[in-house]
Amino acid sequence: MEDEDIAFKLVELYVRDVSKGHEKRQMGLDTIMNAYFYSLLRIQRKAREMKALEAAVEKEEELLEGKAASYEPNQAQETIHFQKEGSQEFEFD
Repeated sequence: MEDEDIAFKLVELYVRDVSKGHEKRQMGLDTIMNAYFYSLLRIQRKAREMKALEAAVEKEEELLEGKAASYEPNQAQETIHFQKEGSQEFEFD
């Protein structure tokens, strides 16, 4: 669905909701047009943000894949010891 169609549907829903409400507000053409353009700009901004986020995620995935390919299991072994009072010692590798 195109951004313009989504913005139109949002404004249509808004106008329908306001007209059904108990308070009868005066809505002029300017108010409706402002609501449409505001909705359209918000949708387009969210689309740009999603594209930037997708690019950042792809870059991070490539970085992680490169690190995973060069990872050697014996490279970073760490043992954690802890003991609860009055009980035996536990060890995790």
